[in-house]
Amino acid sequence: MKDALQQYLQQGMSRRQFAQTLASLGYSAAAVTSVIRTADAANPPANTRGVEVTGTGGEILLECIRAAGITDVFDCNSTGQNPFYDAMLMNPDMSMIIALHEGHATAMAQGYELASGRTAALMLPSIGTPNSSSNMYNAWKDRSSIAVFSDGDNTDLAGRDGFQQIDDWLAPISPFTKWRWQVDHPERINEVARRAIKMAGTQPGGPVYVRIPGNILGAQDVTTTIFPGETFQVTMNMEPKAELIEAAADALVAAESPVMNTGPEVTRGGANQDVIELAELLGMRVSQSMSVYSDFPMKHPLFAGYNAMGFPRTGRPDVFLNLGGHVPDRTIISGNVPKKARLINARVEAERIANFNPTDVAIVAGSKETTRALIDAVNDRMPARQRKKVVAPRMEKANSDYTRWQNRLRSRAEKTWNSNGPISGDRLCYEMEQVLEKDAIVVVETGARTPQSWFDFGPGKKTLLGQTTGFALGWGVSAGIGAKVAQPNRQVVAMVGDGAFLFGQTESLWTAARYNIPVIIVVFNNRSYDGERGRLASFSALRRSDPDNWKDISCYLGNPDVDYVTLAKGFGVDGGHIRTLDDIQPVLQRAMAVTREGGPFMIDASILRKGLAKESTWHADISIAARRDRMV
Repeated sequence: MKDALQQYLQQGMSRRQFAQTLASLGYSAAAVTSVIRTADAANPPANTRGVEVTGTGGEILLECIRAAGITDVFDCNSTGQNPFYDAMLMNPDMSMIIALHEGHATAMAQGYELASGRTAALMLPSIGTPNSSSNMYNAWKDRSSIAVFSDGDNTDLAGRDGFQQIDDWLAPISPFTKWRWQVDHPERINEVARRAIKMAGTQPGGPVYVRIPGNILGAQDVTTTIFPGETFQVTMNMEPKAELIEAAADALVAAESPVMNTGPEVTRGGANQDVIELAELLGMRVSQSMSVYSDFPMKHPLFAGYNAMGFPRTGRPDVFLNLGGHVPDRTIISGNVPKKARLINARVEAERIANFNPTDVAIVAGSKETTRALIDAVNDRMPARQRKKVVAPRMEKANSDYTRWQNRLRSRAEKTWNSNGPISGDRLCYEMEQVLEKDAIVVVETGARTPQSWFDFGPGKKTLLGQTTGFALGWGVSAGIGAKVAQPNRQVVAMVGDGAFLFGQTESLWTAARYNIPVIIVVFNNRSYDGERGRLASFSALRRSDPDNWKDISCYLGNPDVDYVTLAKGFGVDGGHIRTLDDIQPVLQRAMAVTREGGPFMIDASILRKGLAKESTWHADISIAARRDRMV
């Protein structure tokens, strides 16, 4: 659909052709009308509304960003951005948040987008674009709406293999962006920037990259019309086809063991509370697909676990309703939908439907619209008395299963619950749940799902962001900083493993200190890549054939033992160590006091290692100094 929309907006496809294309993709007549109406509004006839502006290319770009309602711009400095910097200096209502590394700036922009639901603006120096790639990939996997603008060499010097030049700066970023373009004419900055912001924010979202060469960004006396933001925003109100809802509702009502699998389109579509209502209406178990969010409350008795990087407790469903996420399979380390189950797949991202799994009912529509329609259809088909008779035993079993699951979780946790140095990650998360704000935003990059097991995430409760579905490390601290910029009135806690933090996140502390960003950072410090070590141990042929000679060669992070509080203080960030159980509450209270006063806070928590070979501290005894013949 996004390719067709791009062609229509570029006048490469007529209205009739666009409507026919949408219909062939499964859109209802109402959805086709809605999309065309909002698409037309995004490209009004020239000079019919808006304000005429004359200025440099940098000033025009700033006015485009401002017109979209964006007031915070994330950046990593570059000489080539001079015209934009000059424009920012003359417009104090706009804020620029500087990061020391392009990857950090990218993760901050994504954290902002995830926490606010609004398109983020990111400036990147062209030479730093490769640095952004890991976190650009994360943003792409999470479908985060980021409008990325980059400077570049003057157009008359391109193609000479000169200073900071390659032949094609768009190609390297291509796999991680919805769309990318270079502006070669100053008078088109407005058009392309407007399109970039619109395309990034149109669901399914994603990063969009625009390169503006130095002579274009610095062009003088550029005159253009800046349109109000609402004229280039496409609101995807996508109603499902009635006949498809009827077929889906018939299947759900007739099912003996229906299961719903939720994905990120649920949260992006604001359908979380509606999904709870539908699940409770049928007593239907719910699994979580690959998602950067908690799309269904993990403390709800109908929650049955993860259908990505895990195997849920759903039994063998006869009807599988996939709502807004991946249909599970081995590529996301999960099981497959049972062959005999009827598959109902409802998504905005139409191109992801029915590629691999035989699909009985394919619904291209918004998650909220689909869920509300299913609720109405189920109510029409199941009188209250019949529904009570069906749902009561399902809820009774769900409550019983949920209680057993919680008991098993606590039983496993009890083995190390009172460990007093290092402490249990389970115990730390439990204690944090008790004292953090009820509506805290918790950004997670810990590898294991320990925070998800103990925090209460859901509508009206805490908000989970992470782990990014890209799983490229070096994301969580910067994402937490961006989330706090977006939501200054909510408590934000970034929880990262020590391995994730050491993946180049240190410099993000500078940004937190420079701009008084009161975020709490918790490093789960077990001096090890736990998950990676466990996988290496599981898959090693040497360990299976000759276990005495197998060692963990790459995952131990001690020697040297990093002190994250000392590291943070080098950036002017206060902090405290949690080494024993008695440290937990005093350090948490101090962290919250410091953030109330407006500063960031670092917690270095000494955590027990888990999993296979957890006791191993072996590392290769290599000394380059010992190889010397000359002591230099």
